[in-house]
Amino acid sequence: MATPGNEQFIGFNPSVDLTERSSTLINNKRQVYTYEEMMSGAVGATTLEVGTQGQTAGISKLAATYNIGGIEYDSYNLKCFASLTPEATAFVIAIGSIEVGKGNIFFISNRSNVESVDFQGFGGYTNNPLNFGAMVDNALDVANPNLGLLYVNQLNIPNFPIEFNAMYIVGANAGNFECDAYIDMDFIVLKNETVEFTIA
Repeated sequence: MATPGNEQFIGFNPSVDLTERSSTLINNKRQVYTYEEMMSGAVGATTLEVGTQGQTAGISKLAATYNIGGIEYDSYNLKCFASLTPEATAFVIAIGSIEVGKGNIFFISNRSNVESVDFQGFGGYTNNPLNFGAMVDNALDVANPNLGLLYVNQLNIPNFPIEFNAMYIVGANAGNFECDAYIDMDFIVLKNETVEFTIA
């Protein structure tokens, strides 16, 4: 598929004032941005640290900003790679903590993926969203749907301020399972507030 040119698209705030094609209105009246801007922040360098459970994780600031009901927000991305191994019926992988200067964080996009081997099934690997029913594998190298829990937990620990967010990967199933989890989630925080990530 060919990459689109740098045409303008309707959408969220661009970083510069653009004039929409065939219009005299600039984006302070009609929100427009280019294909290049639309893709900016979706791909970028994130420094991943190694944690105590073998996970690698980190955050990076994205280019997009949001104005929601007159309140401005910056956007960030959380990435984590973790192996839910060796086989077990339950996993809790501590990703790390996200602490902001003031206010809540709100996750607005989740592209997290689960990869499992299916060498003795259809062959190769299965890849699907990290969620209930995601394909996980077992000692027979056959992928089957996980019918228990599989999600990312954002925990505001009791007696901690709302600015402190402990992040976990949680998985459980009736039978033993294993898989690899690739966390890729975008979140927003109040504009210009500090954001710190501490690996677990």
